[in-house]
Amino acid sequence: MEPLSCFLIETASIGLGIFFFFYCFVYKSKRNGSKVKLPGPRPWPVVGSLHLLGNLPHQALTKLARKYGSIMFLRLGSIPTVVVSSPAMAKEFLKTHDLVFATRPNSTYGKYVAYDHKDVPFGPYGESWRQKRKLMTLELLSVKRNDSFRFVREEEVSTMIASIWQESGHGAQFVDVKKRLSSLTQNIICRMFASRTYSDHDLSGAHGFKEMVGEMFALSGTFPIGEYIPFLDWMDLQGFRRRMQTVHKIFDGFAEKVIDDHIDRRLGERKPKEGDRVKDLVDVMLIMAETEGQAISRVDIKAMIMDILNGGMETAVTVLDWAMSELLRNPETLARAQLEIESAVGRDRRVQERDVMSFEYLRCAVKETLRLHPPAPLLIPHESMEECSVGEYFIPQKTRVFVNVWAIGRDENVWKDAHQFKPERFMGINKDLRGQDFDFLPFGAGRRGCPGISMGISITELVLAQLLHCFDWTVKGDIDMVEEFGITVSRKNPLFACPKWRLTTEYPS
Repeated sequence: MEPLSCFLIETASIGLGIFFFFYCFVYKSKRNGSKVKLPGPRPWPVVGSLHLLGNLPHQALTKLARKYGSIMFLRLGSIPTVVVSSPAMAKEFLKTHDLVFATRPNSTYGKYVAYDHKDVPFGPYGESWRQKRKLMTLELLSVKRNDSFRFVREEEVSTMIASIWQESGHGAQFVDVKKRLSSLTQNIICRMFASRTYSDHDLSGAHGFKEMVGEMFALSGTFPIGEYIPFLDWMDLQGFRRRMQTVHKIFDGFAEKVIDDHIDRRLGERKPKEGDRVKDLVDVMLIMAETEGQAISRVDIKAMIMDILNGGMETAVTVLDWAMSELLRNPETLARAQLEIESAVGRDRRVQERDVMSFEYLRCAVKETLRLHPPAPLLIPHESMEECSVGEYFIPQKTRVFVNVWAIGRDENVWKDAHQFKPERFMGINKDLRGQDFDFLPFGAGRRGCPGISMGISITELVLAQLLHCFDWTVKGDIDMVEEFGITVSRKNPLFACPKWRLTTEYPS
């Protein structure tokens, strides 16, 4: 080819490149001309702002929000991320633009543990997810279904009270309160979804049941390096992928056994009369899977068993542990809650679930616990399905969004004496737990709000009432409130307390 021809071709290519660059620049400028750049820290090469998260990301992000504002931008590795830390901004993302941010990002946990995002909390928004969410809300975790398991909760709470008294040597020794709470919630949730309790012998290998659930929940709140810096993913530097694959294999074997046992039992039942046995949640899912028009697979059922087990067990234990810790650190508040219960019930019988609605102060104490210690302080991350304008800011497609409800609950501009435990702040105020009040979002809001609120709250309120009514508690020294981060933030160290029987009825056996 002639040198002149090569020169002309190269010149034309350069010209086209310059034209394309300026076209894109002008187009972007017109599209975003009136938009303000989101504030945030300057990212480092490759890692972005990952190094700023530390061991307690919700606290680190709260400190950053004080500097950069209630909406800020971070680049976590290669992932553009927005962090929201005020009621007004939370409302923009979770209500005004709820549909745009209704999906979940692809995650390491969703892929390796939650059946490649087949579950409800981590599943992507779409028709399949809507069907499963509808099944969860209207069939599995409805108020009516939850009420049908009241006898289970009351039986298991009575068993827990007896085990605490026996373990304490009739009030002579300290007990690990959280350990007892974990056993309780495990038994309640297992009986709700499978009509029986499970022990470590029901799992494959040398793995404990609580260990399995705890590992799944701990891994769900991690920040795997490979998820944010993809070219490092194959190395599995933190070992998270290996741990996820291991715990998934254990859980999958357990879930297969649960489903097979239910199928065998249903085949063995000869036209049971209506009302012979309360249908558990796996029964309901299997029936729905056989219903025409319901596209529910065996994998879907296993994923939803995981949702119920994780959400029901860990959330309730975490809230109860924080509630007991706060009440024992505040004796006057504890005495007021006990007096309220005693005034309504007396000391000659145990609290029943129907009594709980009359315990306004105790229920306020639960809300105050949720304000200070929301189960999921950053919620589960959202992701934008398309580009969107939020106020004066432009949010590109596939931007990850964290809502820091821990920061919102401790905002001095929103809550007076925000860092103090004061249940009375909720007295006479109808603060909604289901995401209608954006200064109080312990369970999220909108399409992605938690569907299991009724189940979790009914367990929490009944258990707390029984613990306060049956026992006076003594603790050694000060109770530390050190946090341990996961998708739920729990107390790092066990709560040891000594119970003293306070009812006039005979000691539990």
